[in-house]
Amino acid sequence: MKTSAKQLAGIVQGMIFFLAMVPTVIVHKVIVVAKLPRSVDHLINQVYAILKAMTDNSWFPDASTLLADVRSKNDNLQAAQSTAKTKVLGSAKFRDTRKYILLNGVFDLVAYVQKKCNQFPDSAVAIAESALFHAKGRGGMPKQRFTAKNIASGTVLLRGTVKYPSYMHNWIMSGNPSDPASWGVTIIPSTLKAKTIVTGLTSGDRVYFRHQFLSKDGFSDWEQMISIIVS
Repeated sequence: MKTSAKQLAGIVQGMIFFLAMVPTVIVHKVIVVAKLPRSVDHLINQVYAILKAMTDNSWFPDASTLLADVRSKNDNLQAAQSTAKTKVLGSAKFRDTRKYILLNGVFDLVAYVQKKCNQFPDSAVAIAESALFHAKGRGGMPKQRFTAKNIASGTVLLRGTVKYPSYMHNWIMSGNPSDPASWGVTIIPSTLKAKTIVTGLTSGDRVYFRHQFLSKDGFSDWEQMISIIVS
């Protein structure tokens, strides 16, 4: 059966309407950046801090071999730096070679963390920051409005995004964000304002938080996960 011009026009119009109803999703890809210091001594300390942050980190369960390799390269640079400070002939050049080798190792870590961010885009910022790297958005990341701040030992102040009027704010936390069950272990009471204080945390632990609010439109989605190392 042949399709008339009028029927064909109707089909095309329907297809246009259908395509117009398909929502457009814009994904801001997070780019992981190391931002390493130029000073060799500061670089060594920073790399040791990165290694500590990534060790036993639930986001990086298969990174042990890579971490061990970078630790060995950082140990070698530290030894070379100590020798270079004695100004032995040729020691500075040897130190610089060790630095170059270490930087290549750190770039491997950045590539590894980038891969994890690509796998879990909703948590990409938190993943990068949990490794003490920086998260940079291609084309510009939206300003982070949900914040966590240490205000005392074991105490963190949370401030969430708010849409007016809002009637209630929910907060959840986890020490192991990749495990969904961990988010319900510690109960943070709901609040009427977009801020709350969480106490009784363990100094040195990295803790992850999420926030949502209730408005006239219902509950918002959970905000982008953030993390902080408790003071």
